[in-house]
Amino acid sequence: MNGFNVLTAGTVGTNPGTGWQIKGSGDFNNDGKSDILWQNIDGTPGIWLMDGLTVLNQGPVGTNPGAAWQIKGTGDFNNDGRADILWQHADGTAGIWLMDGMTVLNQGPVGTNPGPSWHVMGSGDYNNDQRSDILWQNDNGQAGLWFMNGLSMLNAGVAGSFNPGPEWHIIA
Repeated sequence: MNGFNVLTAGTVGTNPGTGWQIKGSGDFNNDGKSDILWQNIDGTPGIWLMDGLTVLNQGPVGTNPGAAWQIKGTGDFNNDGRADILWQHADGTAGIWLMDGMTVLNQGPVGTNPGPSWHVMGSGDYNNDQRSDILWQNDNGQAGLWFMNGLSMLNAGVAGSFNPGPEWHIIA
């Protein structure tokens, strides 16, 4: 793409099958090109390192955390220029894998478990420190933010003073 113009279109890679879903994209190997993040229904994550329509390298990454852990997004949580993987367990626990290409450099749960009524909605740099932070939403509609530095939560709190209610959902 170039803005709204399609420069080149086509299929990429080989069909991984119905058990795999695209969960996000990010530049995992710091080559300036977005890569594709996948997750299998059994929990296994995989990455396709991309160059346009060409898959340079592909395969599973890390150790399968199990189906109770779902990939919720990507972001550069440690400011190394490479996308990292943001996870959430069914019990509410958040986790991050700090990545270098298809290699997991460090991983672990982050912060304190807010419980299953809080859902990771995405990531972004909300405090302008060049590191991704975690955006949450409660079942009751309240938004929250965790300011991150790698695997460390620096600060957490509700976002704003207005709760739109449970009918409203963040799209990040």
